[in-house]
Amino acid sequence: MNLKSAFLFSRRILFSKSSGTSVAKKSLAGAVLCIGISLVPLVAIITVSNGMIDGITERLISLSSSHLEATCFSKNAQVLEEASLVAKNIPGVTTAYPMISSPAMAMAGKNRCGVTLRALPKNIFEEDSSYKKLFSTEDGNISDFAADEKGALIGKGISERLGVKAGDTIRVVNVISNQSEKNKTGDAEFSRNSISVRPSISSYKICAVISCGYQELDSLWLFVGFDEGKKIMGAAQSVNAVMIETADAFSPELSSLQKKVQGILGGAFRVYRWDQLNRAQYENFSSTKILLVFIQLLIVLVACVNISSALIMLVLERRREIAILKSLGASESGVSTSFLLVGFSCGVAGLLFGIPLGLFLSVNINSVVHFSEKVINFGAQGLYFLAKGDIMNFREIHLLDEAYYLKEIPVEIPFGELFFIGFLTLGLSLLAALLPARRAGKQRPLEILRTTR
Repeated sequence: MNLKSAFLFSRRILFSKSSGTSVAKKSLAGAVLCIGISLVPLVAIITVSNGMIDGITERLISLSSSHLEATCFSKNAQVLEEASLVAKNIPGVTTAYPMISSPAMAMAGKNRCGVTLRALPKNIFEEDSSYKKLFSTEDGNISDFAADEKGALIGKGISERLGVKAGDTIRVVNVISNQSEKNKTGDAEFSRNSISVRPSISSYKICAVISCGYQELDSLWLFVGFDEGKKIMGAAQSVNAVMIETADAFSPELSSLQKKVQGILGGAFRVYRWDQLNRAQYENFSSTKILLVFIQLLIVLVACVNISSALIMLVLERRREIAILKSLGASESGVSTSFLLVGFSCGVAGLLFGIPLGLFLSVNINSVVHFSEKVINFGAQGLYFLAKGDIMNFREIHLLDEAYYLKEIPVEIPFGELFFIGFLTLGLSLLAALLPARRAGKQRPLEILRTTR
């Protein structure tokens, strides 16, 4: 019994009209359905998690830590500006700009919240490609920021907490430290450096409310011009750095570029890579994705086991046909191959059903989530009204809270991982079919023909 004969027998098993009411064939159809359904969430998880992780990582790299961050020990603004000009001319660096960052408190009316005050060059939101791509304007005009010396840009999260919009004025309180050469007693014997700390209150007009789509960042940042930021250079808790971007944050040459920048800028700076600054968060994303994928693969494995039970029933139903084939000279391996092909066909059918449906769900994930939220909130509102008799205090349910996820889920189709899932599913299908196939091949035709009619 050659491969062609095995293929013909397996096709007869799958598409024979006489066995349309076969319990075993219904079980095979159920196994195909289970494989397909188990693949749908697996494909969606891989696609959505890749897009989500890449989207959040891109914002952390481009907007928070940059590709390289050269932290300066000096509080002199001129040192930062000169270093940024030097860094721009280093081969491999696409752009570099100075940045001052300091914790502060923003106030508007009776509302107040903690913010991270960031002083950047005024033109960065219009000239830097990352800022132009990732930031969107929620209210106001971002171009007014460059023209207004006392203008500021605030994140959407801060705007909501303070209850302000473009055109309003906010006050910002931060701490400035001054260093003197003598202590307060004026005694020369005890003369030494001393540090005095005083609060500084500044007022800024909100030019625009902006958002990068990631609320964890939007709820922290308040941007002012670099010249305005020079006023807080004396703050002991301020971070003064040169932010450096390259052509590719994931380039294997980034480590060597880090050493080169460190050598050129000198001991007044300490240069860090983005993965050093965001290591914990990035590893948390990766481990969460691996755990989710592992759980879904276990579900696929269980679905493939259904093939084994269905084939065992199929072997019992086809015992007479197996006996006739073996009486005519069919080999044990040929019969086993036929049933292996049946199991393999179930895996292929499950892939053809599950992967396209999973990709369709992934591509339309934002619409699916929004529609699901509307349906859930509609039902929850009804239950809340029946229980409380009041719908005004009902709080909407969000499946993906914007405080922890991106506002819009970016979709990235990982073809390499999908091919791996396909091969793994087919391999599990063959593995599940192996035992019943061997059992079919070892059937004894004489005993079967004696006991069956």
